[in-house]
Amino acid sequence: MMKNLLGAILLVFMFSNLSIAQTQTVTGTVISAEDNMPLPGVNVRVQGSTTGAITDLDGQYSIQAAPDQTLIFSFVGFNTQEALVGNRTRVDITMELDAKTLSEVVVVGYGTTNRRDLTGSVGSVRGEDIARLPMASIDNALQGRAAGVFVQSPSGTPGAGITMQIRGNTSLSASSEPLYVIDGIPIISEDLSGLFSGGQATNSLADINPADIESIEILKDASAAAIYGSRGANGVVLITTKRGKAGEAKIDINGFYGVQNVTNKIDMHNSSEFLRLMDDAAFQDNRDLGTNYGENYVTNIWGFDPDDPSLQNTRWYDEIFKEAPIQSYDISVSGGNDKTQYYSSLAYFNQEGVQIGTGFERISARLNLDTRVNDWLKVGTNMSLNRTIQDRTINDNSLYGVVINTLAGDPLMPVREEDGAYADPFDYFGWWMLDNPVLIAENYYRFTRTNRALATVYADIQLAKGLSFRSTMSIDYTDLEDESYTPIISRESINGNFNGQGTYGNTQDFTWLAENYLTYTTSFGDGKHNVNAVLGNSYQASNRNFASIVAQGFPSDQFTKLAVAAQVTAGSTSGTNWGLTSYFFRGNYSYADKFLFTFTGRADGSSRFGDNFRFGFFPSGSVAYRLSEEGFMQDQSLISDLKVRASYGVTGNQDGIGNFASRGLFGVGAYRQTPSLVPTQLSNSNLTWESTVQSNVGIDFGFLGDRITLTADYFVKTTEDLLLNRLIPGVSGFKFVTENIGRVENRGLELALGGTILTGPLNWTSSFNISWIRNKVLELEVDDQILSDSHILSTGHPIGTFFLIDHEGVDPQTGNMNWVDLNGDGAINSADRRIVGNAQPDYFGGWDNRLNYKGFDLNLFFQFTVGNDIFNHSRASYENLGWSRIGPGFPLPDGNNHTLADRRWREPGDITDIPRASLNNLNWREYSSRWLEDGSFLRLKLLTLGYNFPQTIVSNIGIRSLRVFVQGQNLFTITNYTGLDPEVSQNARDPRLAGSDFGTMPQLRSYSLGFNIGL
Repeated sequence: MMKNLLGAILLVFMFSNLSIAQTQTVTGTVISAEDNMPLPGVNVRVQGSTTGAITDLDGQYSIQAAPDQTLIFSFVGFNTQEALVGNRTRVDITMELDAKTLSEVVVVGYGTTNRRDLTGSVGSVRGEDIARLPMASIDNALQGRAAGVFVQSPSGTPGAGITMQIRGNTSLSASSEPLYVIDGIPIISEDLSGLFSGGQATNSLADINPADIESIEILKDASAAAIYGSRGANGVVLITTKRGKAGEAKIDINGFYGVQNVTNKIDMHNSSEFLRLMDDAAFQDNRDLGTNYGENYVTNIWGFDPDDPSLQNTRWYDEIFKEAPIQSYDISVSGGNDKTQYYSSLAYFNQEGVQIGTGFERISARLNLDTRVNDWLKVGTNMSLNRTIQDRTINDNSLYGVVINTLAGDPLMPVREEDGAYADPFDYFGWWMLDNPVLIAENYYRFTRTNRALATVYADIQLAKGLSFRSTMSIDYTDLEDESYTPIISRESINGNFNGQGTYGNTQDFTWLAENYLTYTTSFGDGKHNVNAVLGNSYQASNRNFASIVAQGFPSDQFTKLAVAAQVTAGSTSGTNWGLTSYFFRGNYSYADKFLFTFTGRADGSSRFGDNFRFGFFPSGSVAYRLSEEGFMQDQSLISDLKVRASYGVTGNQDGIGNFASRGLFGVGAYRQTPSLVPTQLSNSNLTWESTVQSNVGIDFGFLGDRITLTADYFVKTTEDLLLNRLIPGVSGFKFVTENIGRVENRGLELALGGTILTGPLNWTSSFNISWIRNKVLELEVDDQILSDSHILSTGHPIGTFFLIDHEGVDPQTGNMNWVDLNGDGAINSADRRIVGNAQPDYFGGWDNRLNYKGFDLNLFFQFTVGNDIFNHSRASYENLGWSRIGPGFPLPDGNNHTLADRRWREPGDITDIPRASLNNLNWREYSSRWLEDGSFLRLKLLTLGYNFPQTIVSNIGIRSLRVFVQGQNLFTITNYTGLDPEVSQNARDPRLAGSDFGTMPQLRSYSLGFNIGL
């Protein structure tokens, strides 16, 4: 037996030596079938062994293998390929794109990964989905396209700022907006304009050309966003622009031209209805007094006959709103060879405002360049230059706003008098109407001109097999000019006695960023163990300077430059800066494509915080288990992918509080005309970040070969150490000090469902997402903080909670409102306010459908929001029927009324929700729940029909491709909201005061015709 055993061992040893003797060095190059470019980072392994290699920057590899062995080539986004070595010493491979994962390679912070390998929660939007939309900014185009991402357009003003919350509002006084990163640059996205235009905000993201975008990834949970540490609490939006590919030069020319109008006009009373309402109000009040002055009491006093066909009847909406053009054109050139690839573009966008006095124009240029210098060095640059001009009038939360004065407009008042002068509201009956809205729109002006440059240069160095080093230097530079003029003839100028007022302001922001990081990728254990790690540091600093000047006393409204003003009334210059230094790490490990682990950490040091807590550390971890790789899942065809995920981590927030909140500050004062310094702010050396702790569990399903996919996530997101101002005793000489106090929680469920419904000649793909998020304030320094006449902060309730006088309907016998006397004192006033609703939606989402038949393509995209309340402050203002200050007996209304007033109570027994008309304010309370309305809506956001001409036709005319399309945006909206638009907020950037509508510009409907030409 021992002899046989020794013989067997000897035989195995001999064959092993024979096999070793037969191994040889095999080399080769791996390229992509799409563009014939080398593929770096491809895993090459010998089947059935632990031998492996990775291709370098030139796609080359070297490995030891025997003739009878098989090489396995695998790479993210490509089909795995096998090749028998045989008698070859060189094996070159061309890898085909994996159709299933072609669009599933996603960008994450400081790298890319396959969506199948994600352990965190990341939403994706393709550039082609937003490139041709008739809107100015990137963020506006994201509405309804990603689960958990609530995007709202508070105003329809061209180029206006929008609000975006990823998984809810996380902060009270700091920012709840996400961090935007374009090609690796965390950009400045705040409103830099110093102009007052009501509640409007400008939009820094409107500086960027959407046609240049390749993809957008939205990092939602802590595992995905923690790589950005102190700025990741509100989520991160990663924007990647297009790059060139090797091959023949490609020229793409795109454009569209269209017309716009407002989505809705409120049906207001005409002159006859307006007069009859006033007569009825007087009749009802006089009946209460036991007197009867007849049914035409008011019109008899005024000297009008409601039935007179010659009555002046001004439709104010028709005077300020018009049909306006919108157009966009861009041309791009891309291509290159195996060494250098390029992408360049030039684009023009012009959106005239539907409201007179508004508009937005942008011209932009871009160059992205990549060059492989040698087999270990690759360099490149991304550069864009943009210029925008935004024209806007006063609106949104301003008493002199165009829209609110239009709503209040007296229909008996003409736009102009017979001599051509603007009619003055104080000569007519709309006493709330502070000025002629056409005068405001045509003669006030507010211009914001912005020049912006974004640029990056980078170098990629291959240090060793699987180990690379990347160094980048980036800048974000903005030069913004503001100009405004308030005309001499305006009521604001007359009341202020300043005979015209002009302002000029300039803001310059220069931000630079230097980043260096190592990336290591390896595979071992027959390719079952895969490791990817990133380690690096980042330095970012910003310097901002301001200058402004105000002048009054102009000779004429035809001369508006400050040089002709009689007096300079104010002028100032100032500056500020901040800096951030960071160190970060991320490690990914996967075993057998089944068990996935990610660990991330980032340490940030910020100049904004106190000496004791200058640095913060933000860790996260996540795991995933792909059950579909288990043996018991292999004998079925229904489920093609099944992965469960869990993550936990901490991210921070430092935005929105200013650069010196932790410092003791001094201001300029004077003592006996001697300049001096006066303390203005207490220091807090313990001030530090807002910290958001987030846990997430998710599941990813793929059915029928991933023909249908489902992703579900449940998260709990708690923000602690809120940055708030704490009131302190006045004897200290200060009002407050900024501290870390308070907690806010967001809990939510997200579902995203997508799939191919039909294949064949008619192809139909559809995607649907829906999100439920519950926001709640957990802790405040002082509970029940009344923020305004309409809002409150209260523990146990959401941010944006309404605090109003409540009612219990209309008394069918008297027609009066049944106001709730909360304190029982017999009087209805602000002391009777209580919590009555909030601006947070119960759920929201979107539904996208794409159909293709032969050369035709059809896209329908719906957006919806359900359950949010809106305080219709506009109606509360203009529907005030009251006696004038002249005294009882001569009624003058504050403004016109919505035709809803026709449903009012008229006689005992009437059942209605509109009280009787009255001139004594019994049924009018400005800040009451009477004006609180359901803001739910369903909107057909986009409809596009296109036709792609057959290749046989386009090749005959010498072009690569040709497509024409027609497109409609905001075609219809289903809502019960009685205002101009349900997607409004007069305080666009303050979530605590969200959901109020005071003269806000509505969204716009557009129809356009466009083309895409490839040369």
